[in-house]
Amino acid sequence: MAKLPAKRLRRAQIGTLLTFIVMGHAALASVAWVPEYIDRLGVSFATWGTIIGFGIVGSITPLFFASRLMMRFGSRTIIRFSNYAGMIMLVSLGLTTDPLVWLFLNMGFNFCMSLLGVSVNSHAVLLQKHITKNIIGRMHAGWSVGAVGAALTGGLATVFLNLEFYLIAVALFTLLVFEFNLRWLLSPSEDGHLDEKATVVKRKFYQMPKQLWLLAFGLFFGIYPEVAVIDWATVFARDVVGADLALRSLPFAGFMVGMIAGRLSMSALAEKYHPHTIASRGSYVAAIALGLNVFITPWVSSFGQYLGLASTVFFWLIAGLGLASVSPAFFSAAGHIPGVSTSWAVSRLSLFNSSISIFAKIAMGALAQGVGVSLAFLFPMVLALGAGIIAGSFARSARRAELDAAAPLTGPISVIITDEEMGAK
Repeated sequence: MAKLPAKRLRRAQIGTLLTFIVMGHAALASVAWVPEYIDRLGVSFATWGTIIGFGIVGSITPLFFASRLMMRFGSRTIIRFSNYAGMIMLVSLGLTTDPLVWLFLNMGFNFCMSLLGVSVNSHAVLLQKHITKNIIGRMHAGWSVGAVGAALTGGLATVFLNLEFYLIAVALFTLLVFEFNLRWLLSPSEDGHLDEKATVVKRKFYQMPKQLWLLAFGLFFGIYPEVAVIDWATVFARDVVGADLALRSLPFAGFMVGMIAGRLSMSALAEKYHPHTIASRGSYVAAIALGLNVFITPWVSSFGQYLGLASTVFFWLIAGLGLASVSPAFFSAAGHIPGVSTSWAVSRLSLFNSSISIFAKIAMGALAQGVGVSLAFLFPMVLALGAGIIAGSFARSARRAELDAAAPLTGPISVIITDEEMGAK
């Protein structure tokens, strides 16, 4: 791999970080508008759940061939055109009131954002291989900042703008930033994918090395607790804490603050501690925090919703701090498996995680219905423990630099809207 000038690498870092921020904002642009979508489509909550569930099919599909596209054209080219298509799909979501048409448009949007996400993640891994200092913590934090920004801008827009205008504004803003920023990203001749292409062993999509299978399970164990918090935060705040409607997003905010802080601190931690120690110990800390929240918060909430909210925010902030380093450790290790290209490894991990998450979401819903929302969080707690065990066992043989090749899993986040919340709207 040819060594690039320091100035060129600094520009590529800035460009990649900005890409993560804007991508996170675009991916979650519709979050605040979910009630508006439901009203326009005139569907029940059960039908809405089915519609957004099929969006996962769109997310999974490009993962079967994304690596081949990137190996042929380079990640920057795929980033450009998947972003174009994604923004067209985003705008189209506000232009129909037919549920079936919206379902397919949403699948298309998820398809484009999934392809964009795996391309940006692969680009970050390739960039990190040129740099000795850890930069991926900032990339992770960038996507989280963009996601929080989408919730804020979307919430404000619901008061002052109509849906179509907002989506068009987001699309134009995203396209302009990407076009300006694209020239700062590494070109196909700079990112090193051609060097990988020369040494890679051709495989079928299901032929993952044993090491990659282990990483795939570890990644899922580390990612799903985050997904569970995102999906069930407002329901937990309502049913367990008894929080008012306006306060139900505070536990989610606390968790995201923890994730951002943890990701920003990764560079400094990696200089002092071995990467597997950060990921493994972080998983254990997150599992403990999730477990304590299950048993302590319901009791604390009996003394008032504000105490219950403070308890949940505290424990989930700690959980966010712990989980922040888990997915970077597994993604980065995947970039160092002999005979496997970075893009292929990242897409296989993303494919496995997306596929198995469908069943995990069903299991979490069944547990919430059967034993209650609070006790259901013992499921992600156990998964976090598993992530810690796998991180500790696998990463012992990995080089310290592998943490530097981390890439966050990004994409649209589903939102659960309850009948009570819709009535309040």
